[in-house]
Amino acid sequence: MNLQLGQAIKIVAQTKVYLLYRTMVYGAIVGVVAIVLGILVLIGTVFGSGAAFVLFLITLFAGSFGFRLLRDYVLYLLQAGHIALITEIAETGTLPPGISQTSWAKEKVMKYYKEVSVLALVDQLVKGVLVTLNRTIFNVFNALPIPALEGLAGIVQRIVNFSLTYIDESVIAYTFRTRNENVFDAAKSGILVYCQSWKAVLMNAVALTVLSYLFVILMTTLFMIPLGAVSLMLPSSWSFVKFALFVLALFLGISTKWILFDPIACTSTLLTFLNEAETTKPDPAWESKIEMVSDQFRTLKTKAGEMMRGTAKSREAQST
Repeated sequence: MNLQLGQAIKIVAQTKVYLLYRTMVYGAIVGVVAIVLGILVLIGTVFGSGAAFVLFLITLFAGSFGFRLLRDYVLYLLQAGHIALITEIAETGTLPPGISQTSWAKEKVMKYYKEVSVLALVDQLVKGVLVTLNRTIFNVFNALPIPALEGLAGIVQRIVNFSLTYIDESVIAYTFRTRNENVFDAAKSGILVYCQSWKAVLMNAVALTVLSYLFVILMTTLFMIPLGAVSLMLPSSWSFVKFALFVLALFLGISTKWILFDPIACTSTLLTFLNEAETTKPDPAWESKIEMVSDQFRTLKTKAGEMMRGTAKSREAQST
């Protein structure tokens, strides 16, 4: 296992503008959460902590729906743009001089995906295929060198599923590297590369996921120190206010992971994936195996064929 964290940090450090962009986006989310918690505290003061807690649960449900919308229309483009920058640096060692990182990255993403909805569809299809593969074809428990995993099967499988986020981002990077404008076909080829080198890629991704949990615990603890000090100064009857401070500390810890740790973990997995891709030619023999277990892969192939035919018709129309 080679996480290449040093190289990953150096690459991410060259995307400072995009890190600032991520900070602004996720900082705005934290600001909204802080305002909502403040409103809930006010409601708890007026109507009691029970009413505030019920409203908190409703807000949590509505917030998860709102976050999905934000992810589909903002965060996918943000993440894909950052991946485009990271891939360019990983391939060439630097970015083109004099560019605006955000404009260059957005142009790169739109060149291949045309619309954010296409990017979201590719990402969801790839993630679905990866989940299915790791539950059916591949024996994850034999790949991870940890004894007595069978007794922790549910927990291990959940960690593996979380780690797939870094792997599907590597498949997006594979599209930028191959410069294949048929993004469905590029994703299909990327999945074939993963199937042929899944142990090395998955082991790195799982290790990084575990490190991300430790990072969240560390950062949440750091935020809990000042917020906990404030909580200790409050009357014991202000239980919901103390709960709100705890939730804020936890969300700040998770947001710091999104801003700082995830780009490094993504880059580390991406480097492993692209290194494997250098010596791995996608083997079509894997296609029938994957089609037998994954509806999403069949959809990916269908979409790739449709895009290929559409491109051919467009070229014919231009030539006449």
